[in-house]
Amino acid sequence: MDIPIDWEYKNPSLYRKTEEGTPQAFGFYDKSLGAFQISCKQVTDHIKNLISTRKETIQSSDSERLFFSEQFIQSDGQNVYAFSCAVDDHYFFATYIFKPTKKLQKKLDTELSIVRNVLASVKFIKEPYRQIVITQRRFDLYMSAIATIMEMKSKAIEKESYIEYIVFSANHIDALLRLSIILDNQLKAKNGNIDPGLLFQSETDNAIMERTIYQRCLDLGIISNGLFTELEKQYKERNKVIHRFVITDIRSEDVFKLAMEYEKLYEKIDTIILELERKQIEEGIGVWGKNPSSGLSEEQRTLLQTKIRDKHGRLPIKK
Repeated sequence: MDIPIDWEYKNPSLYRKTEEGTPQAFGFYDKSLGAFQISCKQVTDHIKNLISTRKETIQSSDSERLFFSEQFIQSDGQNVYAFSCAVDDHYFFATYIFKPTKKLQKKLDTELSIVRNVLASVKFIKEPYRQIVITQRRFDLYMSAIATIMEMKSKAIEKESYIEYIVFSANHIDALLRLSIILDNQLKAKNGNIDPGLLFQSETDNAIMERTIYQRCLDLGIISNGLFTELEKQYKERNKVIHRFVITDIRSEDVFKLAMEYEKLYEKIDTIILELERKQIEEGIGVWGKNPSSGLSEEQRTLLQTKIRDKHGRLPIKK
């Protein structure tokens, strides 16, 4: 579904696996008057009876738009708008719950209107397209996280927090090298395929470590032997800062120098990314070949800022 840019995900964590059908909660970054939740469950005998009782039509996922039935349930403590929709072999159930208030009725009406617009955008993705959509969504989150890292690096420099800068730079370089593998693979295979294993690591996934990424980039010819050696050296020095500051002779003065070395490494890897992007655009292949960009529009810039805010979560971020 299309999530409004001023909504945030309200569940404890977007990345923790939850039981299938668990309600997903959304709302405004600033306090919402109402609470919106939506869930999608496979149809059971109980849900079949519910669909029959409500005389709902089972809609097709091929439909241009899904239509939700709507019920209003009023009580003393709170009011509920309940929405439901049967599609293929699944059932959507959504609620908008709020405390009745005459003073803020206009704001409630606005929020409810937004909820209805969101529900009008809902699509049920069936196999075999589901993994394609999930991977694209994961890629969007990945690129937003890279933008967040760039912002955090800049703030670390402003604060002269060089250990922070080193941590963020190591993340940034690892992310760019993973991206370089994706872009290079697309150019060689002449397609837009993305390996989701490079984009995301759940609690139960086998980790693809930084040094494995360095080696893969070397084997693919993305980086030179010289750059590979620099990355390996930087990795070992970084670990002294993070894990062995007390038990080695490394000094705070060296931390600053290491941060500057990371900046030089970033510039070299960024040049590699730019070249891969240029090739994709020229050949019309891959993520950039199919969507060449001449810069961010104001709307895209606002959306990116919102995604960065999502990556920070509920922490107050000083500008």
